[in-house]
Amino acid sequence: MIEYTTRYDVKKTMYEKFSDSAAEFADKPCFYYYNNTVTWKQAEEMVDLCAAALVANGVRRGDRVVICAPNMPQCITAVYAVNKIGAVVSMLHPLSVKFEAEYTVNLVGAKYAFCFDVSEKSFQGMKNLTLIRCKTAEYFPKTPYGFIANQMYKKKIKGKTAQATEVHKNIAWKDFLKEGREFLTNGGKVEIASDPSAVAAIMMTGGTTGNPKGVMLCNEAINNLSYELLDVVENVLDMKVDAGTDAMLSALPVFHGFGFALCMHVAICAGIPQALFPQFDAKMCSDAIKKYGINYVFGVPDFFEKVYKAGYLKGVDMSNMKLIGSGGDVVPYSLTEKMDRLLKENGAKCHFVSGYGLTECVTVCTFTDPRREALRGCIGIPCYNVEAITVKPGTTEEVKGEDGELCIYAPTLMDGYYHDPEETAKVLVKHDDGRVWLHTGDMCFIEQETGDIYYRQRLKRVYKISGYLVYPSFIEEAYRAMAEIYDCCVIGKEEDGKTSFKLFVVKNKKFSSDSEEELTKKIIEFGEQNLSKWSVPKEVVYIDEIPRTKVGKVDFKVLK
Repeated sequence: MIEYTTRYDVKKTMYEKFSDSAAEFADKPCFYYYNNTVTWKQAEEMVDLCAAALVANGVRRGDRVVICAPNMPQCITAVYAVNKIGAVVSMLHPLSVKFEAEYTVNLVGAKYAFCFDVSEKSFQGMKNLTLIRCKTAEYFPKTPYGFIANQMYKKKIKGKTAQATEVHKNIAWKDFLKEGREFLTNGGKVEIASDPSAVAAIMMTGGTTGNPKGVMLCNEAINNLSYELLDVVENVLDMKVDAGTDAMLSALPVFHGFGFALCMHVAICAGIPQALFPQFDAKMCSDAIKKYGINYVFGVPDFFEKVYKAGYLKGVDMSNMKLIGSGGDVVPYSLTEKMDRLLKENGAKCHFVSGYGLTECVTVCTFTDPRREALRGCIGIPCYNVEAITVKPGTTEEVKGEDGELCIYAPTLMDGYYHDPEETAKVLVKHDDGRVWLHTGDMCFIEQETGDIYYRQRLKRVYKISGYLVYPSFIEEAYRAMAEIYDCCVIGKEEDGKTSFKLFVVKNKKFSSDSEEELTKKIIEFGEQNLSKWSVPKEVVYIDEIPRTKVGKVDFKVLK
């Protein structure tokens, strides 16, 4: 049993947290969606009807239900409907292709799935599957704006959709809700699950270094993660969470633990409205921040790079901003500096924060201090109820004052990998103190006096040359200081028992026509002057953009 103290009401199910907020804020906004507003009362009705329809279709407590849809009202309400009856949501990227959908459905043994326009075809031929189709435009406003948005959306997805045939049942969202209404009208009962320790969600790992694994997260763990953010606002910044004025930007996809717990469920727990975006659009997100006074904004680094580059937030009043920051991948210090300048120019009283986390602990477990500029390479200090130590890699031996593998002990830890005890045992390890710690696979350094944690590298990307540890992230950070380089990535190569580095470079536009031969010489010279001799790349490759996974992380497998 995880030991922790709590000043928050975490011992409830996700649905019970939703129900509490719906009761308190009934007629206030719950979702903003393409200039449409869905109230808590309307969202509650959708959740109740969806839960009833699930029961009517045979879903029982503990069953796994795949949700393969972007951030849209049906997706969010389906999450809480599934949780209401004690079933388990298995979140899947909405642009997953057929083999990815089959892999997840088979892994978790799902017989029910929610999809949207584009993902429907990925479930073709799954004969035992009941499929609920959710149209992206279903909750567009019935206004000229909504009509135009619908026409533009139809044009965008033309040729990308296809009906999923040869499934057990294929039903539209509205018809599914009708089945729920009929079930209740005819005296059907929905028993509400109430075990906070029960598994609520199975989140798929990124699969950047192997097959994705299903991370089992219980209700209480998810609640704890969400309240970590509220703790930062209330007890670090000494501010109040105000359901009347606060709002969340939910552009981070909820199929990822970051968007699921830090955006979606935080808003649900706090009773604040959230602006939903099925697909990230720099201008639409920026317009929503202005229109709704959104003051909680989170995204992966690539998200903020695009927003900053587009310039849509320049001059926007951000005096009400409470928390804005990035995680999900290494946050370049250059991005932190740019965003801090923008926040200061726009009147914000907080700094741009960066965080660190893994799906195995629902994601975020450290935050930089929003009251001061983040230190280069620092990923912050442990969040509320989170403990962190470093150990000698491959052991449980704690090390201090030197780099080691980061280990986390917290009430947000996963229950394990779904049907994979062998892999679970590799990362959830019992230490001499009798407690089970999560071994993150990340090399970090903990400053003993301040508790600040400095990220070094994934263990799988650490190279040992002549007894010297070389971190590709250090090389990348150094090269991003060059005016000619917009972005870069370092890949290690093993040849004849020796390690050398290949540097992939995305040039800044103003230098796009420069001689690559001359720039390569300049890059090598820069490395010789600023890096250890083992860190200087032997080869430079120019590419148009760094390949990324569907969640915005650098896709090292593609570069290799």
